[in-house]
Amino acid sequence: MDPMQAYKVRFANDIFIDGDWVYFTEKYIRNDEYHSIIKRMDRSGNIVQVTFGENERYPKIYGNSLFYIKYTKEKESLMRVDNLSEAKEIASFAKISDYVLIGKDIYVIAQEPTDNTLPFEAHDIKYRFNARGLLRSYNALYRIREKPEKIYSGNFDVTGIRSNGGRIVISTTENSNDYGLTDLFEIDAEGKKLKRITKDSADINDFAISDSGRIAFSGYYGLDVGRVSNIVFPEEDLEISVGKDAYNSVIGDSFGGSHYRILFYGNKIYAIGQDRSSSFVYEVGDEVRRITPEERNIVDFDFRGSLAYIYSDMVHPSVVSFDSEYDLNPDIRGIKAQSFDMDGGECFAMVASKDAPSILFIHGGPHTAYGHTYFIEFQYFFSNGYNILFCNPPGSTGYGQEYEKACIGDWGGKDLQYIEKFVKECRIKYGLTGKIGVTGGSYGGYMTNWIVTQTNEFACAISERSISNLFSMIGTSDIGFWFNTLELDLKDPYSSEGMQKLMEFSPINYVKKVKTPTMLITGEEDYRCPIEQAEQFYVALKLNNVDASLVRYPGDNHEHARSGVPKNMLDRLKRKTEWFDRYLKKEN
Repeated sequence: MDPMQAYKVRFANDIFIDGDWVYFTEKYIRNDEYHSIIKRMDRSGNIVQVTFGENERYPKIYGNSLFYIKYTKEKESLMRVDNLSEAKEIASFAKISDYVLIGKDIYVIAQEPTDNTLPFEAHDIKYRFNARGLLRSYNALYRIREKPEKIYSGNFDVTGIRSNGGRIVISTTENSNDYGLTDLFEIDAEGKKLKRITKDSADINDFAISDSGRIAFSGYYGLDVGRVSNIVFPEEDLEISVGKDAYNSVIGDSFGGSHYRILFYGNKIYAIGQDRSSSFVYEVGDEVRRITPEERNIVDFDFRGSLAYIYSDMVHPSVVSFDSEYDLNPDIRGIKAQSFDMDGGECFAMVASKDAPSILFIHGGPHTAYGHTYFIEFQYFFSNGYNILFCNPPGSTGYGQEYEKACIGDWGGKDLQYIEKFVKECRIKYGLTGKIGVTGGSYGGYMTNWIVTQTNEFACAISERSISNLFSMIGTSDIGFWFNTLELDLKDPYSSEGMQKLMEFSPINYVKKVKTPTMLITGEEDYRCPIEQAEQFYVALKLNNVDASLVRYPGDNHEHARSGVPKNMLDRLKRKTEWFDRYLKKEN
């Protein structure tokens, strides 16, 4: 398989039920650009293509009208199609994140265009954000009657809107914008704030309102890391646990995106939850029960008396399920990994041959998890003769609160011990005799950098969008000022004790020990793990005569390996292959 073949895959998202039809977006790469169309499927599996411009997404049906977003590089427009009429542009913005019809009014959460050539003056700690750049514009709430009218805005983001036709509830970051925490507020039709619903600012994944006016959200109150989400009823002082986590942190490298969902149907709640390495749609009533099968990853769902959902598993990249199933990629079949439990977590291996070289992948987060989803890169390298090893060490989601918190204040401690034990187990269990390389992105990039300072066991390494200096990350990352502080269990990162601990857990502090040939890959617009992190480690490696390479991708941010510039993603796989082939397949 070559990189171009690896990305000949299609992904579904944005699912919406209308009677006996389900609408969804289908996304793909063509001519080095992302494209998407809207399709619909009936319960028998009959597929109808609805739009043909190849730049449409996010369909919703209200009455007899189809709404969707049409996008270009310059703007995004809300479109409306009534019956068999031509599509009509309702309004356009720089970016549209959500929209809803309430009564006869359309409410849109969107950003206005800005002039990025003008000087920028920062006043808040969070003045830039990954994938958004400098925060010159925020997501505001607009009401559209004859024309758009901004009715709720400020130096913060409006992040969601829900209504049951009577109550209108929005979520905003106005009380904690620096830290990205949100609150729920009830507003009237004019955008006037009626009351605050949340007792404190919260980490809210999604929220919903029932026909009777009951409100629920998935998440938790306060600023935390490694915290398990519950279903919270803010007006009732009630919380319900769902699975091991009322969220979904099973990661993949799909460019199709995903939606976390929670919604009411009658008195019951339907929400995505995670249990070990799978995610499910759960029904929450008198009891909590799964209503989707095991060993799948739920990408999106809708429920209106019946269930429609999009899933991925290790074999199938993207499938729409609505009584029948639509496989978007009938000619693509992935290899399912073998799995085994170890010390409270799960381990996975795709073994091509015991004599073949192996690649150890380490996930990011650290509070995410590998699991039952199609991973383009795993399938690509397996098809090119590599064994693929991956695991969920302490800190991973899906295994309970204690396990998820286990790496806090101990980065590179228990998680590294787990990973090293996993590799030894694989050598024994599968009789592996070939060389092993290591790679990972984000926290996985940190762990890759950390590993090469702690052991020479791996023949080579590729570290992506990585962290090498936790202290400099405090002031250069969009979240570093709070994320690093919480993850290392610090009170003040700029105290002498805080600075000392940050450097104690920084790979750059131990770079003199590195012997492993290391490639560093990063996007030049990564504000999460800024490019200076890779630059520091690269220069230090070169000064210490370690074979090192730095690959920089213009136009790419922290999502460069999932939804980056298509030509860059192809180039990335090519360069990674050349590096691994050089050190793992050839005699050095």
